[in-house]
Amino acid sequence: MKNNSSPILSVQNLTVAFPKKGSFFIKKQASDQVLSDINLEVYQGKITALVGESGSGKTTIGNTIVGLVQNFTGEFQFDGTPYNPLNMSHLRTEIQYIFQDSLSALNPRMTAGQILNEILLIHQSDETVDSIMEQVDLYGEISGKYPHELSGGQRQRVNIARALAVNPQVLICDEVVSALDVSIQAKILNLITRLVRERNLAILFITHDLNVVKAFAESIIVLSKGEIVEKGTAREIMESPGHSYTKTLIAAMDS
Repeated sequence: MKNNSSPILSVQNLTVAFPKKGSFFIKKQASDQVLSDINLEVYQGKITALVGESGSGKTTIGNTIVGLVQNFTGEFQFDGTPYNPLNMSHLRTEIQYIFQDSLSALNPRMTAGQILNEILLIHQSDETVDSIMEQVDLYGEISGKYPHELSGGQRQRVNIARALAVNPQVLICDEVVSALDVSIQAKILNLITRLVRERNLAILFITHDLNVVKAFAESIIVLSKGEIVEKGTAREIMESPGHSYTKTLIAAMDS
């Protein structure tokens, strides 16, 4: 087991800028800066929440970490070793990404069992489809169903199971419960909490909703307009917010 006092994943001085779109009549302008000087750390056995309103840049951070964004500057480390997100094939099994849209993330022509079995075969895992499904509280009857036949909660569990099949150390969860009703949200959050404990996973949990993470995450990073405005333990952020934006988010929880 690795030393949990050191971050398994760290991002330093991340800045992302996307080129502005021009037109036939208007010359393309300078780039739009989406993220500015982002610094964050994720620890094994811990849940770090990245919180901000829609458009704040949360998903762009997650996408950049796994190489889905090209226009960036910054430094990235996994387990103390620098890596380039645009050349990270050696880390694909170590860092897994779970997307908000659980349906589009799954192959519609494959059953849940086939989707999981494909990953197990590719990675020559000793796990079975049944064992992976049981870890996320899915059972046999689900295996033969196609994604469109599953509920939103079941689909998200299949996505989590697929990520677990490669035995990752980091899960980036991008608004994974935002489309689910409150009772199903709680079950998915309880599942993630259990997996952190059982597997010593590191979680970067991206959400717009402080309600979701107030009793769930060890630490919270608050993002506004592409900049980190506050970070601290969940208790510090919820009980003694220092930034006006954080106070607004907390006030919105009770409205």
